[in-house]
Amino acid sequence: MPTIRISSIPKLPFLSTRQLPRPRRHKTIDVVIALAALLTWSVTFAAPSVSVTNARIRLLPGDLPLAGYFDLVNQGKEPLTFIGASSPAFKMVHMHLSMEHGGKSTMIKLEAIELNPGETLNFSPGGYHLMLMERVQPLHVGDKVPITLQFSGQQSLPVMFEVRNAGTN
Repeated sequence: MPTIRISSIPKLPFLSTRQLPRPRRHKTIDVVIALAALLTWSVTFAAPSVSVTNARIRLLPGDLPLAGYFDLVNQGKEPLTFIGASSPAFKMVHMHLSMEHGGKSTMIKLEAIELNPGETLNFSPGGYHLMLMERVQPLHVGDKVPITLQFSGQQSLPVMFEVRNAGTN
């Protein structure tokens, strides 16, 4: 949120020797505007009460979709809804669940996952994962990739994911 400043009318000596009247300014208005801006900023950018560990991306060759894995813990006192992710390194990021059904592996695109207080959700091979599609630039083992996890209530959490070989979890 940009700083809001109420300015006075400038003096223009080259136009007239008479000063223009200054508008009345109340300090209370400045305080109210500043508090409203601060409150809007803190609500919009509030981070959820979660922790993320073991954030990693499994690297595959070429332009194959990659998978993002991590452990997510709701450390708050209220349920938390994880609704997706985004990254400047990929054109699309989806939340998926891999599962076996009738002897076949299937993948389901998820819209949201709710975590109860104290609950841990593991994003790992063969289960929940972020499907990272259409890389913007090539990635290499050891790179750090920013991914922003998005939660209900316009809450988000930026996380750095480490790129690892496909054979490592």
